[in-house]
Amino acid sequence: MIPTSIDGTDITGATIDGTDVQEITVDGDVVFTALEPFNIAEQNFDTSINAQDFSSTGIAWNDDGSRLYEVGVNSDKIYQYSVSTPFDITSASFSTAINTQDNFSSDIVWNDDGSRLYESGRSSNEIYQYTVSTPYDITSASLSTSISTQDSTPTGIRWNDDGSRLYEVGRGSGGDIYQYTVSNAYDITSASFSTSINAQDELATGIAWNNDGSRLYESGARDDKIYQYSVSTPFDITSASFSISINSQDGTPQGIAWNDDGSRLYEVASGSGGDIYQYTG
Repeated sequence: MIPTSIDGTDITGATIDGTDVQEITVDGDVVFTALEPFNIAEQNFDTSINAQDFSSTGIAWNDDGSRLYEVGVNSDKIYQYSVSTPFDITSASFSTAINTQDNFSSDIVWNDDGSRLYESGRSSNEIYQYTVSTPYDITSASLSTSISTQDSTPTGIRWNDDGSRLYEVGRGSGGDIYQYTVSNAYDITSASFSTSINAQDELATGIAWNNDGSRLYESGARDDKIYQYSVSTPFDITSASFSISINSQDGTPQGIAWNDDGSRLYEVASGSGGDIYQYTG
């Protein structure tokens, strides 16, 4: 087993002269091995908190981890938490909520600067776009437009890194992931469907990307797993190949998200009455 501490001090990273290193040995023994970011195989369950809604369906973060968001179908609301220690759910405290547009909302996501919020809904099969006057503050969000989804049961939405592609996951046709081309960045009214692939789970519930589009992730409620794909052409689902999966913490995983550097993975679920789970690599 590789040691994870020296003299009782946890090792979370290592640099030599400002350069990141992958491994350090002392007297022939490995004392440090860098964890690979955005790799679900290296993520271990850390902790969990109760969600605000016992039928939570989606999760998102702001850009610096100071705010956490949850959407749920019991109360049909989007919830906002303040987070005192960035990206640590144990330091999250509920602050406010707004009503959703759909009475069976399935996911939420932000654009790159918090000026737009998006919601997918299973009741109307729509993706909604809000304009947000105070970045990342849901209380300043106002609905601006919506488009129809490709799937009859949309369960998750995500963007690529520059807003030129939008992704949707759904289970209406046995589990599919859809890719849209977006001509005006982050504007769903300029989105046109381009292609789709089969999901790993026929009850696919959530979707996420790593930061450079080389890995795609899916959560599924049939086999209660989180799936990881390798993507040879960044952010192009047609070049995605399934690589590995891990068991989810909850029997009904509904959504997944990463922190900013791929050292933490999050899962929201409704199987145990609404919980948010945190994995740490």
